[in-house]
Amino acid sequence: MKKLSVLFLVFIFLLTFQGLADKTVKDVEDATHILIGEVTGIEGYYDYNEYGDYLIFSRVTVRVDKELKGRAEKFVSFSIEGGEVGEMGLRVSNTPVFKKGQVHKLYLKKLNAVYKLLKQEKISPEAKPAAGCCATFARWSSNQASFLLNPNCNDMNTNCTIGEIDRGSGSWQPVFNLIISGYTSMTKVKQDYQNIVFFRKAKGGSTIAVTYTWYNRTTGLILEFDMMIYDGWKYFSFDNTCTAACNGGFHLSVIAAHEFGHAIGLDHNDCTTSIMYPYADYCDTALVQPADRTCADTIY
Repeated sequence: MKKLSVLFLVFIFLLTFQGLADKTVKDVEDATHILIGEVTGIEGYYDYNEYGDYLIFSRVTVRVDKELKGRAEKFVSFSIEGGEVGEMGLRVSNTPVFKKGQVHKLYLKKLNAVYKLLKQEKISPEAKPAAGCCATFARWSSNQASFLLNPNCNDMNTNCTIGEIDRGSGSWQPVFNLIISGYTSMTKVKQDYQNIVFFRKAKGGSTIAVTYTWYNRTTGLILEFDMMIYDGWKYFSFDNTCTAACNGGFHLSVIAAHEFGHAIGLDHNDCTTSIMYPYADYCDTALVQPADRTCADTIY
């Protein structure tokens, strides 16, 4: 997922990504509580989200050590998409991963006695070497996976949508081969051992797309991915053969390339030239870079 932020006249978006600059201000304004605390408990469970996707969620409990805005209980809890239940794990590309013992600055909104996470900033991450331009979290058992595509996109006809998705997935070759094996009418995320890519007829806030990657927590092997692209944004073809020149939107193949990186086990990194950098400019044309393939090659 990439993010969107606004800095004067420059727009930068987070792909299953949240915006920063303007959104940081909005988070502060919307938050009823801003707290600093240590994660003391994480409980995974299955449930449906607002779109009817059947997912693993995590209920995160935090001991409140400092109140920066609002009065809170000694312990507060909130739920996020993603987590682990038994041997099954789910990584959601636009959702932070919490671990016991971490200290976070949390922006929360309390409504009807329920806390909702708006944003988090890690205060004391676990010690580990800098990831640089490469961060991974799981892998497939081979370097090939097929997926079903629902090509119902507002801005392009079926053939153009197929071409753009194929261009984005193909940019991971030769390290990993992602193949369109057929087409589907599915528009929901669930763990059914089918890889699907589809468009959701919604805006998604500042989120452009989300990839849900299911994995075995013991082996670290990916079992399935579901990629959802919000159709409320404007999408354009990479070479302008199917659409007008890009203006105020995104090349669909670039968004897809980033999301397919998550689908094969790559995480966000801090390198601005990487396809896995969590921010993208309007009409960005950069697909998978040599450094991205080198990163994928470390697990394949």
